[in-house]
Amino acid sequence: MMNRIGLLAAALLVTACSGETGTEPAVTEATLTPPVWETETGMGQPRAMAMAKGHVLIITEQGNLTIDGHQQARGEFEGLDVRSGPDGTLQLVTLHTGSNQLVLFQWRQGELQEQQRLPAPEYAVNGFCLYRDTQSLLSVFLLDERGSADQWLLSGKAPQRLRHLVMPPEAEHCSVNDVTAHLYVSEEGVGLWRYRADPEQDPERELVDVLAPRGDIVASASGVAAIPGGVLLLDAQARQLSVYRTDGTAQQFAVPDLEEPERLAARVANGQLTAWVLDDGQQGVRRITLPWDAADDVPPVIPTVLPTVETDAVARFGDAADDPAIWVHPSNPGASRILGTDKKAGLYVYDLAGHTTQFLPVGRLNNVDVRYGLRVNERLVDLAVASNRDHNSLHLFLIDRDSGELSDAGEIASGLEEIYGLCLYRDAQGVYAFANGKSGIIEQWLLTPTDMTITGERVRTLTVDSQPEGCVADDEHQRLFVGEEDHAVWVFHAGADQGVAAEQVIAKGENLEADIEGLSLYRRGDQEYLVISSQGNNSYVLVDAQPPYAYRGRFRIGMDPEAGIDGASETDGLAVTSADLGGGFSDGLLVVQDGRNRLPDAPQNFKLVPWHAIDATLGLSESR
Repeated sequence: MMNRIGLLAAALLVTACSGETGTEPAVTEATLTPPVWETETGMGQPRAMAMAKGHVLIITEQGNLTIDGHQQARGEFEGLDVRSGPDGTLQLVTLHTGSNQLVLFQWRQGELQEQQRLPAPEYAVNGFCLYRDTQSLLSVFLLDERGSADQWLLSGKAPQRLRHLVMPPEAEHCSVNDVTAHLYVSEEGVGLWRYRADPEQDPERELVDVLAPRGDIVASASGVAAIPGGVLLLDAQARQLSVYRTDGTAQQFAVPDLEEPERLAARVANGQLTAWVLDDGQQGVRRITLPWDAADDVPPVIPTVLPTVETDAVARFGDAADDPAIWVHPSNPGASRILGTDKKAGLYVYDLAGHTTQFLPVGRLNNVDVRYGLRVNERLVDLAVASNRDHNSLHLFLIDRDSGELSDAGEIASGLEEIYGLCLYRDAQGVYAFANGKSGIIEQWLLTPTDMTITGERVRTLTVDSQPEGCVADDEHQRLFVGEEDHAVWVFHAGADQGVAAEQVIAKGENLEADIEGLSLYRRGDQEYLVISSQGNNSYVLVDAQPPYAYRGRFRIGMDPEAGIDGASETDGLAVTSADLGGGFSDGLLVVQDGRNRLPDAPQNFKLVPWHAIDATLGLSESR
């Protein structure tokens, strides 16, 4: 299907630029000799139909729900979608037209039970479709006639709104392929669109096919059904069924003897595709059966851990939150703080419950790090330093060791044209800041406390070939880890008097996808791990922090519906500590920036994950 999409996009672009009309279709597919259509008897004139686990579900012409010919619920129902669960359980949704509410039912061993009702939206629901994600969480898309859609989470005690999407106006038909996480939506006068169904992905859309003359849809795009290895689309006006395979090929079949074939159901089993076409007139249902050997590429299973806390969101929407640091209180670990940069506004300070305790509006801060025990103006304090993109500077903050309150301690101008990432390092000579720029230059600055302030001296320059950002220093072993976003993680000697050669730790590839973003170190006993944000596939990679840097696994941060916390995706910065912070963080804590804050849509924030969940999921302690 990618070949088809690419050709369609290219054709549309050429036509738009040239102003030509009446061009040949971008893709032409041979129409095969049509197989036999059969009339499906005993169904009457259903409003909707679905298949699951060998069961036939129908919304009758009278608006009642039947399963395998037996009436299960009477009412004013319209539309239907279903997903199968364990032990033969079915979960199905339909719209109660009288109340404009979507109703979720569970059917098991012949008994139907209502589970949830969504709040009635302010708009008329045009259509809907279900999606079950890799965590087996169930959600539904509600299509709004005004040109949008709401995605609601149905797994949990009560429905929760996940996100709002822009959709084609007056779209009525949609269907989701759970394996590929693709949402298909038809736009009657344009064509068939494909979106990303996963709420932790951006809602980008691609054209699968468009109306003639640029595409193969003759007159209109209506009913749609996602199937393993492809998708089906009805053209109600032309009475045509199009079958698209993932390899980019397509077939078209004329649908006979129907007035307006607008709705569709499909099933793939035993090497065959069976499609049922429902007439909006009074001609009933037609069935067609085709050989079907197409299948979806099943993505690798990446285990999931759940966050237990999320912070308050930053103030502005967009790409704002970036990098966290964890400050551990010297005598009361439960009073520790999380520092989070906002690259549009300043620095947030959160407690371990995720509540904002302080905000410093000092400008566009990108990365932040902390070190402990400096004496400034005859006072023992801890130090936080952030990269300030407004002034290309190192922005200094003093942390009160009793209250955890931060105070602005001024800035040190860097030599970088466009400062980006930053991390701190300490050895016998003092505390250093490593600041990098988008050009690949990494500056090392010695930070020296004086009676009144902290001064800085640039002592060394390192380089990587392209843009870095994330970095972390290992004080004990005097090493600096740097993430070159599009290529690899590198390790340098951190000492100011050492050489500038770098050794590769891990390159992008099967286990690590660019962009390579946040880096942090976890050390407890004989466990020493480098944690890496693999932004390209929304995962987090662990490798040993000592040569030969063995790969230890990867995980994703998923959604916890019961806690009302969404997962994490598109992570920039992260921070980890092995300190016993009490409560659920006795083995340490991982904090990650969340690039898409859902449940519901909100500005970005940070997610907190107990280290013991990561240890258990990846079997780290068992492997030692």
